[in-house]
Amino acid sequence: MNIAIITALPQEFRAVRSCLGPGVAVQIGGFKALSIQSAGHEFLLLESGMGFDNATRATQALVAANRPDLIISAGYCGGIAPELHVGGVVVATTLLQAAASGVQQVAVEIPPVVQRFALEGAADSFRVCVGTFVGTSSVMSKRWLAGLLNNDFPCAVVEMESAAIARIAAENGIPLIAIRSVSDPADEELDFSLDEFCDSSLRIRPARILLTILRKPRIIPQLVRLSGNSRRASQSLTSALRRLIPLL
Repeated sequence: MNIAIITALPQEFRAVRSCLGPGVAVQIGGFKALSIQSAGHEFLLLESGMGFDNATRATQALVAANRPDLIISAGYCGGIAPELHVGGVVVATTLLQAAASGVQQVAVEIPPVVQRFALEGAADSFRVCVGTFVGTSSVMSKRWLAGLLNNDFPCAVVEMESAAIARIAAENGIPLIAIRSVSDPADEELDFSLDEFCDSSLRIRPARILLTILRKPRIIPQLVRLSGNSRRASQSLTSALRRLIPLL
């Protein structure tokens, strides 16, 4: 099977690569990618960059280059549901796109292996939550999103790419698995916007991080904590994919 895995950040890319093994560098529409043979499948691992627009362009490019049989959206997320903790793994059965006016569901085929993965994880003491992914075009308050969802959607998390990937997958009749690991829980609101760290293409730039720290030195402890949380999220993501891939 030809499987495409899309991540947004370099750290997420490395977490996925570590469970697939070595690959051959390729360019897909200007996006960094690796072609990897693993577990009897042909994988294309692609780094899209953050945000809805980057994820849309990356998914369109990989579908045009070599239409996959399955797309996996993998990376970090923020917890909306209070029961989710750092390093917790969530797979989507519902994908929503959020805006100030409300949420809209993205209809995409989600393969049955998602439920099997969650059940086998539970039997193995590796907890996987089956839940709702809320896509946003910018950083939004998790408390505000929780109010918007009004407890109607279980095990909810927020991130910025899966809804965009799902739209392109649905347009092309490609099933999607969205899997994320929590890097910031519901009770931690970021005191900065990721936009402050990024250029106009939502690529993180070290110079902009430094300028933001100089303007807001109070965020330093939060950045240190987020760095540690991201490492834990990466480890959980790698472990989860090692369990998921043999089931595909």
